[in-house]
Amino acid sequence: MTGSGSCVYGIFESKKAAKEAYQVLKNKYEAYLCCTYNSKRR
Repeated sequence: MTGSGSCVYGIFESKKAAKEAYQVLKNKYEAYLCCTYNSKRR
């Protein structure tokens, strides 16, 4: 948890898996899809 409210995040093996989770979660929660600053583009 961070700041004045809770935050949940997931770490995925692939962009495809992250996008699939995002598609499900965005309909019920405020969701964001992002990557680390120093991640290598694949």
